[in-house]
Amino acid sequence: MAKKGKSSPSKAAPAAPANVEPEIAKKIVELKTEGNNSFARGDFQKALTTYDDAIKLLPTGAPERADFHNNKAACYIGQKRFKEAVKECTSALEVAPNSVRALQRRAKAYEQQGLYKMALADIMAINRTDNASPETQEQERRLREAAARRPASKLSALQQGLYVAKCTLGDDTKLVHLTFNNNYADVLAAVQAKFPSAGPFALKYLDKNGDLVTLTCKADIHVALAELMQQYQRTVAAQGAHGPKLTSFPPLKLHLTPVASASDVPKPPAEEELERQQVLAIQKAQQLAAAAERKHGDSTAASQSGGVAGAHTEEMHLESWLVDFAHLFIQQTGLEPDKHVDLHNMGWEAISKGLEATIHSDAALPLFEKAKDSFRDVACTGLASWGQAHQLLGQRAIEAAARAGKALDEVRPAVLAEFEEAERRFREALGYNPDFFDAVCNMSQLEFERCKLAAGLMAAGVAESSKPAESSSEGPASTDGAAEGPSTAESTAEALNAATRAALAKLKPEDVDGAREGFEKALEWAEKAVVLAPGMDARQKEAQAKAAEAGQPQHPQQQQEYDFRSQALVLKGNFIYEWSQMLAAVGKDWKSELDQAEALFREAGCPEKDIRVALRNHLKSAELNIPPEEEEPVSTPAAAAAPTPAKEAAKQEADEKPKAKGLPSLEVKKAKK
Repeated sequence: MAKKGKSSPSKAAPAAPANVEPEIAKKIVELKTEGNNSFARGDFQKALTTYDDAIKLLPTGAPERADFHNNKAACYIGQKRFKEAVKECTSALEVAPNSVRALQRRAKAYEQQGLYKMALADIMAINRTDNASPETQEQERRLREAAARRPASKLSALQQGLYVAKCTLGDDTKLVHLTFNNNYADVLAAVQAKFPSAGPFALKYLDKNGDLVTLTCKADIHVALAELMQQYQRTVAAQGAHGPKLTSFPPLKLHLTPVASASDVPKPPAEEELERQQVLAIQKAQQLAAAAERKHGDSTAASQSGGVAGAHTEEMHLESWLVDFAHLFIQQTGLEPDKHVDLHNMGWEAISKGLEATIHSDAALPLFEKAKDSFRDVACTGLASWGQAHQLLGQRAIEAAARAGKALDEVRPAVLAEFEEAERRFREALGYNPDFFDAVCNMSQLEFERCKLAAGLMAAGVAESSKPAESSSEGPASTDGAAEGPSTAESTAEALNAATRAALAKLKPEDVDGAREGFEKALEWAEKAVVLAPGMDARQKEAQAKAAEAGQPQHPQQQQEYDFRSQALVLKGNFIYEWSQMLAAVGKDWKSELDQAEALFREAGCPEKDIRVALRNHLKSAELNIPPEEEEPVSTPAAAAAPTPAKEAAKQEADEKPKAKGLPSLEVKKAKK
């Protein structure tokens, strides 16, 4: 998808601000939540008004003001009002001078206005701190190059990635202006708009062998452009060093060949048409927002809320699910969902370099190789995420049916349909890259979900509304010394464990026997992940070594990447562990499977404490010889709280090890790329 996702204004549940009256603090938290929800729906104007109301309740200099100014900046960026975004980021930095989020968003707003040097200054400020990352370092490099180039208004058509298609139908020839980002769906629609009364026709181009080749997809256009590139290269070489500099490609000549009916016109691939419709929806929403802004001028936020926000929300309805899910995803994981867009931009940036600098020399070839790999990764990542969406829809349908007391057969067809769609996307990703680690892991998980479905395992899960409220990481720490209740994670784990045991009690021996084939398929995919993992780990270490040699500072999270092999072993161990549960539930031999899962957890380097928890959660825990927990020495509260070298070392070792989750929490952390 060409659209770059919005940055959520908040990644964690809002905390009550300090140094204000309790009632006011409660109101501020409510306003922040309301503003965040409006932002997630794409209603930026409503979010701006809500954040302003919260700022008015905070005293001058309150650190929480920086958060609200940052959130307002995100809204203005969403509205393409970059000057206002800069002002809000500046206000945030006045309260919190080291706010990375404010520096990043101000740099983005500056860059969108063509103020590359000012954007560069903000990114450099980040890179001088421990918050530097490969992404910000790449951004600094890109901004340095942008600042050194001429303003965008003075760039040639070639430098802006533009080219012209000369379209001929009979005696009529018309020009269509295109960009390198256009896919076949875009080109077909643009040409049809130029010849509205021509009737159905196919698009063809004359290749280097003199044959008319029909365009059917984006790949065909890339081939045509590659030949056009070679023609451009020959023209540049013929002119010599002192010849006039070309500023554009020769036109791409397209022949419009009439066909009998519209069904004979090659239809664009579904993903290309979807991408085009999404881009059109975004453009239309931006046009409406811009028109409303021009109409209302610089009126107050209250006067704008009825026009701009209303129009924007209506036109962006197509994308609302994506905005809502992105907001929830960031809150739950802290990960940015638009990483694939950065890879897409890196790919096109590499192509642009190849066109601008020594395109007729061998030096440009590595850039195109890099672009090719980036585009492949974009395709695989997008397809894997697409498949995961279908898989999750199937899983959630089972959980919802279980909570509603429905029979599994009532939802089985719909669930299987979602799983089939998921498999189609995963296999398409593997078609581009058979060793794509994420898709292999996705396939193993999908096959195990099918195994559970065949066995009749129908766990209700834990509804969001029934989960305990999470304490905010931004809130004040407890200092009264009172004993704390169980954590959110522990409470959720207990509820999930109870729901799973209830579901296991309903299994039938014949259904579990019928599910064995699905279990074996899941193990085959998991074993493939185990085989691929060492290569992934080696490439990751190589990338880290190169970054270290280049003197690039790394954030601690980048220095301690998640181990791919451990991830694969835990994934496989979880499948075998849960299969042993199903066997135990119907009175079959289960011990050897559990022993195998336990061995895999240890091979992955899981902490012994986590393995003991998994064993205690097993249906047959009463028959197991589980080692007791190690007793901690009794000490005073102050001594217990004081950090010691031994405690710090043990904590660091535990943090670095993967978790052996077993039931009830079987999901495996996804490795960072």
